[in-house]
Amino acid sequence: RLGLFILYCGDDILPAAAATAPQGQHLFADAFLSSSPLPIINNGIRSSTCNSLQQLLSKSSTALFAVDEGPQEIAVTINTTLTDDKIKNLFAWVKCAFDDGGGDKDDVYAYYYNNIELAIAAVFGDNLPSDSLPTKLLEMALKKEGLLEQYQQKEAIVEDEEWEEACVGDVIGRRDREQASLGAMGAAQWSGQWMTRPHSLLLVQNYNVDDWIKPLKRKRRETLKRAGREAQNFTIITKPIRGGHPAPHSSYAHFRCVVQHEVRLLSKMYGASTNAFVNALAEAISRYIGTTRMAGVIQEYRDVSTNKVIGFAHEVSKGRTTRGQWFYCDDYAAKHYVWFHSVLDLVRRAIEDDRIDVVDLGPSGSDAFTDLKAQYGFEAVVDWPAVADYSGDFLYEEDQNEDELGDDMIRMIEKLVERQ
Repeated sequence: RLGLFILYCGDDILPAAAATAPQGQHLFADAFLSSSPLPIINNGIRSSTCNSLQQLLSKSSTALFAVDEGPQEIAVTINTTLTDDKIKNLFAWVKCAFDDGGGDKDDVYAYYYNNIELAIAAVFGDNLPSDSLPTKLLEMALKKEGLLEQYQQKEAIVEDEEWEEACVGDVIGRRDREQASLGAMGAAQWSGQWMTRPHSLLLVQNYNVDDWIKPLKRKRRETLKRAGREAQNFTIITKPIRGGHPAPHSSYAHFRCVVQHEVRLLSKMYGASTNAFVNALAEAISRYIGTTRMAGVIQEYRDVSTNKVIGFAHEVSKGRTTRGQWFYCDDYAAKHYVWFHSVLDLVRRAIEDDRIDVVDLGPSGSDAFTDLKAQYGFEAVVDWPAVADYSGDFLYEEDQNEDELGDDMIRMIEKLVERQ
């Protein structure tokens, strides 16, 4: 059981005071998360840190505050069973956060969708009252997507390829996407602000694929061969992230991969528990929004038989380095060597690109993953900017981005700064 504080308003799901509440503040903030504040992340989505989530999980009951009645407490049971329907319900909520009320200042509901914990309670809470705030907000989100009737009748959501693959991310220009990419790329270290974690690097200058594979241990070479053979089970589509357009992976089909990936990963790291499950969902939402705001290219993996998206690799190239920025895959892809294939394919393309000297797989979330990268020739380097040259421009395909207002002026200023 998970201790979550939920605002319960009876038939009137929002008190009149909600209309005058400051943007980004929750009327029930003190009740909802009494242990710590909620930091703001990309797109205004709010998420707790791991510590505050652990404090939240340590509570034994859920307080539901009625409008006219005194406080009443129930224990909200979080169902940690992950299904496609649950992920679709969660995505409907996230789309409302993306929409942020559609710019309607009178929309008193919009800022409620910016709370990740409220979303998790609404979608995965087994025993929430039907007239509670989380339930009503979820129903409103599902109604927008045409999914409410199936939800209310407890029917399986019918698969709709057009809905599942519609790109709903923000329209973001090239410069803003580049700026959003820098933090995850480790710009704080190469710009001299602070040290980041070691990056796993592979030098590919004057290299070929055999030069990379031959020195690896036999088991690792066999794994890469297996990954090559598994390629017959999926197709790979390169999708550039274009400035001035929604990201090509800002769809439910890709969100599903991120959620399954994070739940699987954190379950392996910390064991199957409600704590790990809630943290994984919060992490998945944050990472999904983050990757869809960045620059680069998506390598999209689809199952040959179903044409369903089973994973994607997000790559960004800058200077003379190509970075494997993010990788997410569903449970099926995890069993079919898709990550190993993505690394093999990334190295092969980097070797063929005369502009690239280094492949950077970035830092790792655990020592075990750092060790895994090392077994495939990627050395963890503390002073990685001395090896991986990120000093040049972001690299793109021809005509990948639309021209933006002020581009010529910025290029002129950059050249003047370089000369100085």
